[in-house]
Amino acid sequence: MENKILIFRTSITKKGDVKRIGKLLAQYPQINKWNVDFEDWEKILRIECSGVTALEISETLRNNHIFATELE
Repeated sequence: MENKILIFRTSITKKGDVKRIGKLLAQYPQINKWNVDFEDWEKILRIECSGVTALEISETLRNNHIFATELE
């Protein structure tokens, strides 16, 4: 499968949210690397993956009260 990069604007407000995201994303072995840009006002979540969709990620986060909107 081809690697892709998914980019989301998120509702993250605290560094503790990053730990929660880490636990949630750990259930996806297709994710190679991810990070959150706290310098950006939109708290950008960047995910390098293959075989997982943006919809799957956003639904997983939303079910845990973290809202993420995919950016083009």
